[in-house]
Amino acid sequence: MKRLVLLPLCIFLFSLAKATTHIVEVSNFQFSPANISNVLVGDKIRWVWVSGFHTTTADNAIHNGATTSVPPGADTWNANISANSPSFEYGVTVAGVYDYVCAPHAPGMKGTFTASNFVTPITLSSFAVTGNSGKAVVKWNTMTEQNTDYFSVRRSLNGTNYTEIGKVPAAGISTLEKRYSFVDQNVQKGRYYYYTIVTVDKDKKQQFSETKIFKGEGGMTKLVLTLSPNPISRPGHLMMTFNSEKEGKMSVNVINPQGQIVIRNQMQAYPGVNNGHVHMGNLAPGTYTLVCVMNGVKETHKIVFK
Repeated sequence: MKRLVLLPLCIFLFSLAKATTHIVEVSNFQFSPANISNVLVGDKIRWVWVSGFHTTTADNAIHNGATTSVPPGADTWNANISANSPSFEYGVTVAGVYDYVCAPHAPGMKGTFTASNFVTPITLSSFAVTGNSGKAVVKWNTMTEQNTDYFSVRRSLNGTNYTEIGKVPAAGISTLEKRYSFVDQNVQKGRYYYYTIVTVDKDKKQQFSETKIFKGEGGMTKLVLTLSPNPISRPGHLMMTFNSEKEGKMSVNVINPQGQIVIRNQMQAYPGVNNGHVHMGNLAPGTYTLVCVMNGVKETHKIVFK
């Protein structure tokens, strides 16, 4: 009888020991990382304030056109993230996909994480993405496999929305090291890509790897990728996506037709693709110059405020 009592207790304690706290930084107009795929039931998600006034919200409702959702049986949440409320922690108790937003900045500011049950069909010993003649080579090794069916190679252009770009058959059952690879030939120079490996077993259960960022070899990397809307209508919010080689801050200034700086801003940047926005306020209608500077790179763009 003691063994029967101790076994569940040991399993529970082992699960606690394996639990991970995933950190999501909240700044200007983004959650970073915006997508976490390797969450297990029992893990925690902790949102940490960096700048601005935001929320983390998942209440099965629509916010400014963005739908939030949690799996059936999971608790919803709505918490402020600001200098006065610098963090919020959520314990994951149900497997599934969680879609959340910053309520005042939706639909642009959104995030997601995917949680799975404590299933370990493989032991992934390595995972890397390297460049080779203009292609991205995704490589991963397994130390053990149990009941594995195939590996789904998934790619994202923004770190949030992933698409399957290939399948690689798995060994099924193995106690020896296995080496796998997949070549992504559809890679543009100077562009950032996000990759994750999803292990699918013969019962269709899935296990997600961590995410790797890769930049296409060669070519010039643009600082600013998109500006929208342009022209800007009142109330004026200019949304933007931009690249960054490393963590830091991008200086963003708005200059009026007379050459005066009317808005000064700094945006937190992380390696890869970033999101930000500029509050245009009560500026007079006209054509303005947006000047962005980061890591020695300077770009200027014309924007119109109606």
